[in-house]
Amino acid sequence: MKKKDKAKKKTGMPEFTFKQFTAEEDRIYAETVGKFREAVSQGKTLRQAYESHPVADKELEKLIQADFLKIMIAERHFAQRQPLEDIAKAFDVSLALLKDTLARMLQEVGMTASEQSGAQLKTDD
Repeated sequence: MKKKDKAKKKTGMPEFTFKQFTAEEDRIYAETVGKFREAVSQGKTLRQAYESHPVADKELEKLIQADFLKIMIAERHFAQRQPLEDIAKAFDVSLALLKDTLARMLQEVGMTASEQSGAQLKTDD
């Protein structure tokens, strides 16, 4: 799960921490993403896909749903070059949601790259 550190946000650089899954959470995650993939491949909307495979742990469910949307944006927009407008229409979600999610993805990638770069500098000394 990604959490923002409020102190860092004030400087414009939010801090993200990524949840470490237990073996059971990892299994649930993989199974759920697979079920969501099946649903969207059958032409279901994003909401229908999410409703097709509920998760008992609602916090984990929200995380999986958020990650799944990021996965779909990465695969469809970046890999397949589909316009965000087409993805929004196919999933029956707002374009604003996709743009916000995309911005979050890029922010997370930037933070991860920055952290890795900083870690490399420390080990290269």
